Amino acid sequence: MTDMVYSEGAISRLSQYLKYVVQLKEMGQRTVTSKEISSSTGINSAEVRRDLLYFGIKGRRGVGFNIDDLIESFNNILGYNRQVCIDLIGAGNLGKAILKYKMLERFGFKIEHVFDSDPGVIGKTISGHKVIDINQLKDIFRKGIIEISILAVPPGSAQKVTDILVKAGSKVIINYTSVPIKTPPNVRVETTDPIEKLLHTLYYLSHTGYGNVNKF
Repeated sequence: MTDMVYSEGAISRLSQYLKYVVQLKEMGQRTVTSKEISSSTGINSAEVRRDLLYFGIKGRRGVGFNIDDLIESFNNILGYNRQVCIDLIGAGNLGKAILKYKMLERFGFKIEHVFDSDPGVIGKTISGHKVIDINQLKDIFRKGIIEISILAVPPGSAQKVTDILVKAGSKVIINYTSVPIKTPPNVRVETTDPIEKLLHTLYYLSHTGYGNVNKF
């Protein structure tokens, strides 16, 4: 199954399922129902059942799904059953927050290096990572262990740093800046923009009645 290509929607939903059941396991829970998964993720319960059935994941009537089995299945499908090394570009406030986000390690993502161009930051240790001069990025990339780059730099530096990453050989860039970046077709970019998320949420406030909840 790991060699198959699934739709973006299916991968997005499975990622949400995995995050939720991992959190349940950490709380000591051993089983979960599709209804509980639906309630937590906001994904329609019928959709959850269809996904689990499609991927051949079976539960027990009256009991639900074994959480360990779910995690193993989701990991195999999503390719999360190995450690993925990440380079973080930017050691400012956003970069520091990402370094403190422990959920990354729980899902097998390891921040291997932290880069910055600020002489006042280079050489300092932040959350156990020594900040490296970005001019060394290309040489470090040649070692071939980095699979993902996280871009957490000021907007004005985003494209310049992206160009450095592309030349160094980065194939996947997670863009945490507030500006779009341009890359060649063979470089995948995932953008995480809080403004975009807020605008997306605005639709629900405007069209579903949620916006009237607190009105008198």
